[in-house]
Amino acid sequence: MATEPEASRSKSKQAQCAGTRKDGTRCTARVMGAGSFCYAHDPARAAERDAARRKGGANSATAARAEKLVPAVLRPVLITLLQTLQGAKAGTIEPRRATAIGSVARAIVAVYQVGTLEERLQALEAAQAAQGGSAA
Repeated sequence: MATEPEASRSKSKQAQCAGTRKDGTRCTARVMGAGSFCYAHDPARAAERDAARRKGGANSATAARAEKLVPAVLRPVLITLLQTLQGAKAGTIEPRRATAIGSVARAIVAVYQVGTLEERLQALEAAQAAQGGSAA
């Protein structure tokens, strides 16, 4: 009969992944469920891993990060500008038209900035008034 330490060693070996790392050594991760592979080496989960990689890659793309920085009300302006740039580069939009679109976009952003600054100023004045200070 196996002693306690031998039984626990046998159990831990059974729970170790049967996969092989890129460097040729055996994977040291633990098995998931009743299979003999960890998440990274389980052939049955290859499609799931690929989907997770694609999702992670899409969310870390420069365009996705930049889009998150743009306020929601200005995202349509950004999309229009990007489409205009692509069209100008491809030659499907005349330079004069692209310039006009850029000018209108710049005006939209300026109006948004003034509105945002006005809201912030009103909030600061209200906070100052609530603290007993005088608003300008």
